[in-house]
Amino acid sequence: MALFAQHGHGKSDKVDAALEAKSVEGVIFGARNEKVENIKSCVESVRERDGKVLFDPQFHVSTLIPANDRFLPDYPYYKVGRTAADFVGIKKLAGYVKSTLDFQQILAPDRLLSPTVIFDSFESNWYQTALNLADESLDYHTGLSGAPPLLLSFVIGEQALGSRAELDAFLDQVTSWDALTGTYVVISREESSYSQRFDSEHLANALYMTYVLANINGFEVINGFEDFSGLLHRCVGSTTFATGWSQGLRQFHRRSFTKQKPGGQPARFRYTSSPLLSSILLSELQQVFENGKLEEVLSGVPLDAIITDAGSPEESDWNARWSELHHWESLRDLDDTIGNDAADNLASMEQRIVAAQELYVGLTEEGVVFGSQTQPDHLDHWSQAISSFREMASI
Repeated sequence: MALFAQHGHGKSDKVDAALEAKSVEGVIFGARNEKVENIKSCVESVRERDGKVLFDPQFHVSTLIPANDRFLPDYPYYKVGRTAADFVGIKKLAGYVKSTLDFQQILAPDRLLSPTVIFDSFESNWYQTALNLADESLDYHTGLSGAPPLLLSFVIGEQALGSRAELDAFLDQVTSWDALTGTYVVISREESSYSQRFDSEHLANALYMTYVLANINGFEVINGFEDFSGLLHRCVGSTTFATGWSQGLRQFHRRSFTKQKPGGQPARFRYTSSPLLSSILLSELQQVFENGKLEEVLSGVPLDAIITDAGSPEESDWNARWSELHHWESLRDLDDTIGNDAADNLASMEQRIVAAQELYVGLTEEGVVFGSQTQPDHLDHWSQAISSFREMASI
């Protein structure tokens, strides 16, 4: 496993197309955006294309107010409006675990994902609830015969990653569970708009968490709702990262799961540039073309032909569908270059970062204007995060 599709609203045939193109190896279905009566056929469609399947029960939405839960109320383990009082007592927790894992078993996924709640601090009551649910999940799974391996789910608020000492205590707890085989980790991001930026301290600690779990302790680690940063997790030992077709499936934001006032602008078409390690706007790619630098920013994947076969990027048939499929294709191509040695992987990534920074400088000098969300500042964040991580991990 390496790159999965993160499922969400508006899937149409995107997942099938990505599986057939071998851009992704599997899918993490999200219960919120699939009717319960359709989920079995969705799983079968993936299986027909030799894809792997995980099912995220998205149990954590039950504690959000007001929840934007769409189809979740139709699932037997879900109930809207759960409060802290609903998680007091082993009997209640055991019931949540049983109903959540029993439903998944009907789908026969490749891994079971435990129910969890979102927490913003490793010292909060919700953190303790997440640990209690994980512990109950391990206990219940131990008694199941022939069940798929269990991954413990954690949805961690990014701000929790500001404390190394608290993170270490969390890792000590997780790695103490004898029955643990792996984790499914989602970071609830603070960055309010879609970009590749990631606070360097938080990112370094997130990478350290992956490294300790996967590389040091040998657990399977799947990073959900990732984007380019998923490649950094893969560099340090992550088994798989998942990303979706929309911006809300490439970064986890709590607001996506709570009801919001209608409005906002439709997403503009983007082009995923592997050399820039970013997803830039089609209008920016047009500027690159007009300055004679198109070849330098192309990702070098088959779907580039839609751009190169046209008179210019803006004259091409590029649309949302091609952009989405191209994103997976480009990330998969980058992921294929990642090996098993963390030090070597990071050295290669640092070279890519430097090359991307130099390319950004050259393009800017040529007059290409990048928007506020496609500026190269994420590259500095990543570089700083890798340096900090190297000190933490002594590699």
